[in-house]
Amino acid sequence: MLVATEWLAAHLDDEDVAIVDMRWRGDGSGRALYEAGHVPGAVYLDWSTDIVDPDAPVAFMLAPPELFARAMEERGIGEHSAVVAYADEMGSGPFRLWWASRVYGHDNVHVLDGGFEKWTGEGRPVSTELPRPRHATWTPRATRRYAATTDDVAYADTRSDVVILDSRPPEQFLGEAVWFETGPIPAGPDGIATTLRGDIRAGRIPGAASLPATELYRDDLTLKSPEEIRAAAAAAGLTPGCSAIAYCGVGMSATALLFALHLAGFEDAALYDASWEEWGRDPERQVARG
Repeated sequence: MLVATEWLAAHLDDEDVAIVDMRWRGDGSGRALYEAGHVPGAVYLDWSTDIVDPDAPVAFMLAPPELFARAMEERGIGEHSAVVAYADEMGSGPFRLWWASRVYGHDNVHVLDGGFEKWTGEGRPVSTELPRPRHATWTPRATRRYAATTDDVAYADTRSDVVILDSRPPEQFLGEAVWFETGPIPAGPDGIATTLRGDIRAGRIPGAASLPATELYRDDLTLKSPEEIRAAAAAAGLTPGCSAIAYCGVGMSATALLFALHLAGFEDAALYDASWEEWGRDPERQVARG
């Protein structure tokens, strides 16, 4: 699941290796970062526009299978490619791509440990050359195994063997702010935050435990060991034999948490893709704060 910079450096020219730059900024400048310099041979993928469902009532939902497959093929990513995705600043794009590919029946996405910072910090090559398009075929094989719905989350609250994990920063878990792509938006005294998509309640799903995605990383931005991740999961109430449903603002940092849980041996873990973007706007759903 994790790829070291040493491995990628040794396999840059392999025909079956597809490198994906997923650096992202809320102002849309991620592609400019890519064009200014990227891992040689990498293609660019914007999680917020390239692999989302434009017709979904909830923002940033995963693209339907045909649209997702087209995004892969347009970037020369085939179903048999060994995909290595990276970001910077603890960006969750690579983990989102890992999760999405698994949802559609493929387990060929790997994440560059330490991201772009580790790559450049080691003095490894950076290129501004755009790779030539490669022919690729990517066939989706849909499964719900790694995706959870609102009803799944509500049902989980009635079970002692299912843990709901919130990967957002503490201030969002406590209901002091909400995630938005341009930056966190504080909530008012009434617990409501005003966004460009309308008002949304701040808070968390009742019964959810906090496990911020930022706690998964070491100081050098590599992921912590499986032992350390299991200890953090246990502190949040997730122990062997339990299953998990993770959520965040729009299903992003929660994919990093899912990735880490799978790395640590928790295979029965799913993403509530609609996350707080749906739950916080649904007046039928209860919200906890403080």
